[in-house]
Amino acid sequence: MAVTRLLAAVRALRADLDAALLERAEAVLGLVLALLSRQHVLLLGPPGTAKSLLARAVVDRVCGIKGFERLLTRFSEPSELFGPPSLPALEAGRSERVVSGMLPEAHLAFLDEIFKSNSSILNSLLGILNERTYANGGASPVRCPLVTVVAASNELPQGDDLSALWDRFPLRFFVGYLAEESSFRALLTRSTSAPTATLTLADLQAAQAEVAALPLSASAVDAIVALRESLAAEGITASDRRWRESLAIL
Repeated sequence: MAVTRLLAAVRALRADLDAALLERAEAVLGLVLALLSRQHVLLLGPPGTAKSLLARAVVDRVCGIKGFERLLTRFSEPSELFGPPSLPALEAGRSERVVSGMLPEAHLAFLDEIFKSNSSILNSLLGILNERTYANGGASPVRCPLVTVVAASNELPQGDDLSALWDRFPLRFFVGYLAEESSFRALLTRSTSAPTATLTLADLQAAQAEVAALPLSASAVDAIVALRESLAAEGITASDRRWRESLAIL
């Protein structure tokens, strides 16, 4: 019964997001899958296509979730993501940051123009994305409650130094301008409405546990192995990390 209730709640959440976000059904499904599988989503597309609105809509509909949002530039400082230096720690001879309200404490983060991350940010960001840990100057990394990062970019990554960051996003979607006249009319005429379906953080965590407990059949493993071989024959290669992460999404 609990699983049935969770499934109904997740379906209602997806339906509400679909209704609120015009022509974004594929990205909405990706966001819901990302929440359930604790994976990350990349939204590619021109400015003004509601990429940030997608992330905010999820935060508005998951009660108890901590959101974080930041626009990155080539001149962004680590303090913009991880917090300012702690003065008491500096006085004590330690290098620590005040992470309250910053990325290391967030459940869902929206990082706009993600590929403008510079080297001073990149290493710490990769650790949070993959291991959900942040090295805050202490002897051991701090565990982060991060569920999903929704990243956005107007362009593909440029340079080998961003390949590891690109690989951290197993779910990738192109988000373009509205194509249907009816959608464009609705954009011009309708008012913003409050969410009609919500999910608690506890329910989301329970749903994630159900997803993680699903078995992977031998036939599914065989199909994945065959798919990998087929892609390799076409010159398409994915990292071992991406194959592993795809299982939770599957």
